[in-house]
Amino acid sequence: MLPLLNPLFPRSARWHVASSSHGMMTGAAWMVALLAVLCSGCAMSSLQSPSQRRPYDRESASLHPEFTVHRRLEAMEIDVYLSVPRSELLYSRSDASSPFVAQIRVSLADTTWTIKDTAWSDSPRLLRAQWTLTQIPTRPDIELTLEDELRNASASTRQWIGPNGTWTHSDILMWSQSEDWPLFGEQASVGDTVLIQLPDPTFAPIESPFTWELTNISPPSQLPPPPYSNSRPRWDTLGAKSLGAYQADSLLFLVVPKGTTVIKLRDTPLSLRIHARPPTFPSLVEATDLISPLRYIASRSEFQRLRDAEHPKLALDDFWLACGDNPDAARGLLSTYYARVEEANESFSGLVDGWRTDRGMVHIIFGVPQRIRRDSRNEYWIYGEEGTANALTFQFRKRSYSFDSNAYELQRSIQFRSVWDRGVSNWRNGRVRGD
Repeated sequence: MLPLLNPLFPRSARWHVASSSHGMMTGAAWMVALLAVLCSGCAMSSLQSPSQRRPYDRESASLHPEFTVHRRLEAMEIDVYLSVPRSELLYSRSDASSPFVAQIRVSLADTTWTIKDTAWSDSPRLLRAQWTLTQIPTRPDIELTLEDELRNASASTRQWIGPNGTWTHSDILMWSQSEDWPLFGEQASVGDTVLIQLPDPTFAPIESPFTWELTNISPPSQLPPPPYSNSRPRWDTLGAKSLGAYQADSLLFLVVPKGTTVIKLRDTPLSLRIHARPPTFPSLVEATDLISPLRYIASRSEFQRLRDAEHPKLALDDFWLACGDNPDAARGLLSTYYARVEEANESFSGLVDGWRTDRGMVHIIFGVPQRIRRDSRNEYWIYGEEGTANALTFQFRKRSYSFDSNAYELQRSIQFRSVWDRGVSNWRNGRVRGD
């Protein structure tokens, strides 16, 4: 156990409309494994869908806000944290001597907060703000909406906070020290130090002391088999490594290790997940990292030559020039391919990065489907005109894992052999265009 400390959760946003101070946490329990660094849990977040038919078409939406919600049962209040890229907002000015200003509104329940953000040369890439809703809604889920008034655009997301009077994911706040801001979703950077603010013990589902059990799962190294393969990812056999059991009733102080860590409150169904990601996630930056997703379209020998190349960047350029036949075409192919890799990371990540999942594989090769249908257990991705002989449908079945709430498995079939080969050939011959 570390000495008792009383840190404040810093608030770096400029706007604190109707906000209230949390104050210091008394009786804080800090913990750390012997010589080992552990990782934090996650906050529940819902998918932000540009449309019902094409929920993974990020380009169809101009705004991509990230909302983190922290419910404080002891005060019957909800803290709302917003992060949105300034590049997605429209800034304008009334005359040539005035600064450029963006106007946005955030709505939750019957409350609306407004921001007028001035664009300065040294403004951070992200616009961040925090507010407090002084009355918890009676519904177990809430809808948050961001509106860019000048652009006349909006984006909404629905998040589950759970019933009042018991602990849920929304009652636990994960604070990133490197970002000086709450974590969004279940992602965190490897090596980041995270403060985990636990709920008020008054509303605990069990008697104290509270024991938190930590386990870590290493992601599989192999890529998913092609859609026509008779094999399948074998995640059922993955083993979890115990990181110990610790007692804490107020704060946990953890550092993010590689892999996925599950933090479970003993004798309750409450568990948290954190998936460790590289600092540049969801983007791939280094040439060696950009080579890895090419395994979907490169032959075994080509891929090995790329991996063994003395100059990976030159080898990567040569590969795309061979596909595109000229520099402009090669640049277009490269841009589309890695845009899809990033989109897959945004939407499908869990135990593994999104581009390494079944849905990520299909998304990279075939792009955004014309339509997606869902039921409680499946997603059906439909390419082409639905109901016609030329329509192509992929079925993904949801899998239940304690370490991944976003896992879907493709229902493979030998019938996909020809369409998969054709999809790969389209990339190799430069016939793929942007979505």
